[in-house]
Amino acid sequence: MEKRGGRLGKQRKDEYVNHLLNFQQKGGHEDLRFLDRLLTMAMIEARSCERFKRLSEGLQDEYLRKFYRRFMESEAGHYKLFIELAEHYIDKEIVRKRWAEWLEAETLIMQQLSVRGDRIH
Repeated sequence: MEKRGGRLGKQRKDEYVNHLLNFQQKGGHEDLRFLDRLLTMAMIEARSCERFKRLSEGLQDEYLRKFYRRFMESEAGHYKLFIELAEHYIDKEIVRKRWAEWLEAETLIMQQLSVRGDRIH
């Protein structure tokens, strides 16, 4: 980063992640709370994967294009791992039903957030 003249800015609270955390089940059965934690992480990794893919496709710099492509592949693996863990410990139908609820909730979350250019993960 320094080599390219960049520097890290002040770390901020991630509104997106905070909204996801608020959607997690707080009570109820321990397994369902565990499922929500796994699905929160899966959602974050899936969206990071998408952003890194877009970054890698839009860059002229071959080094950076490959750099972000590797991040995309890594995030895709994390997303897949969290879903596989959920389906290993929780019935697949329950996981799929809750994932659909997460996707609906995320749609509402995204409608509430302003567009900012400083979000990557």
